[in-house]
Amino acid sequence: MANVFFRRRPTRIDAGELQTRLAELLATRTGASDIDVVVDAPTRVVLRWTDGPASARVADVVAEVVNWEVRGPSGAPPESAVVVLDRRFSARAIAVAVVRYAAANVSPYDSNDPRAVARLSTILDQDNPATSGYPIADRIAGLLLAEAPGHADDPGVGNDQPSPADTLAATLAAVGYDRLWHQAWREVG
Repeated sequence: MANVFFRRRPTRIDAGELQTRLAELLATRTGASDIDVVVDAPTRVVLRWTDGPASARVADVVAEVVNWEVRGPSGAPPESAVVVLDRRFSARAIAVAVVRYAAANVSPYDSNDPRAVARLSTILDQDNPATSGYPIADRIAGLLLAEAPGHADDPGVGNDQPSPADTLAATLAAVGYDRLWHQAWREVG
């Protein structure tokens, strides 16, 4: 991670100017032109995107522009200027992460297990998580999405519905990781 303590960056900047500078620099440094930079308040800017660059990479770009706090979308309202990173994940990215999680762990993913959540978050914290770079894992994810119920895109937050990762993990357990692995091997191999 870059050392940001001794750089000359403003702590006071007009939110509109910050919005423009962040949009330009994010497109240049990350190649992602689809990151929405929204001024939410005079001292609050929200960055919203799906999949794309990792949050840490986006935070590094923010640190080059302004010396404001960078945080996720949840938590108490900030007492000072803040840039909120609101990264979302496509059903494909979550499927790839669940497949990679299943390949590396004995028990299926369960959002009630804090260690499982941390492990899945680590898997998702990369650039372009909808593709893993492993052809078999990527194909298994495609097969899993074909088997999953239609609500795999529903975030399931704030209601009694399971999260997309829980839904996909349950589908993977029901269908069988080994069965999908063998099918993917035949198709990719």
